[in-house]
Amino acid sequence: MSFRKFLKSKVFWLNVILAVVLTLVLLWLTMYALSKYTHHGEAFPTPNLTGLEQTDWEKIAKNKDIDVVIRDSVYHTDFSPGSVIEQMPRSGHYIKAGRTVYVTIAAVKPEMVQLPKVTDVSLREARVLLQSKSLKLGDVTFSPSEFNNLVLAQKLHGSSIDPGILVPRGTAIDLVVGKTMENKRTVVPDLTGYTYDEGRKILQDVSLTVGAVIYSKDVKTEEDSTNAIIWQQSPEFNRHEGVEIGHSVDLWLKLPVDSLSSGDDNK
Repeated sequence: MSFRKFLKSKVFWLNVILAVVLTLVLLWLTMYALSKYTHHGEAFPTPNLTGLEQTDWEKIAKNKDIDVVIRDSVYHTDFSPGSVIEQMPRSGHYIKAGRTVYVTIAAVKPEMVQLPKVTDVSLREARVLLQSKSLKLGDVTFSPSEFNNLVLAQKLHGSSIDPGILVPRGTAIDLVVGKTMENKRTVVPDLTGYTYDEGRKILQDVSLTVGAVIYSKDVKTEEDSTNAIIWQQSPEFNRHEGVEIGHSVDLWLKLPVDSLSSGDDNK
């Protein structure tokens, strides 16, 4: 049989059709296997794990067939140990089964740091030393001394503490600072609109102390107290009439209007 006749024969075209069908079948099987392997079209919103106890978020991870990897643990008083503080991807972001969600959980105990020696240095230097160890400057009281602005003692919960001991990270250390109080006076600054920490630092810089602190009823959590701003103070700001150095200033705080609005929107 000649080649031209072979091209026109039924056997040739039957083989061509069979080859095309087999190719299409193989392509379909390949695409089907890939879709099953990659879970094509099976994406779902990342579940919200924030705030959940460990047993709860582990159960959700198992039901959704996702891997949860703990990338960090942070001590936080608003979260119970083992609960999720933060997650990535965030809730609502579409993922597929088998993907990994990274979480930061609440630690059982706070990280301990070594208390530095902040006595016999200036108040400004003491603040820097405390911040370098992730500690906070607490209340500052002033005591008569020939050494002006020198830290005389460091305290915790009203008792003197020695440098070198281990304290929880973020602990507020109270300081007693020397002042030459020979009828010296200072102007009470306007603290309206500042947070508690900002207001306390401003008072410390002008040798005044924080007195009573009164929060409004809308301040319910530690985060609320951090975001709250000063709306009233006593004594009030008066650029012409000062008070004695070391005088205390009472503060009233409430949540800013934008925080209250966003809270209502989330209800």
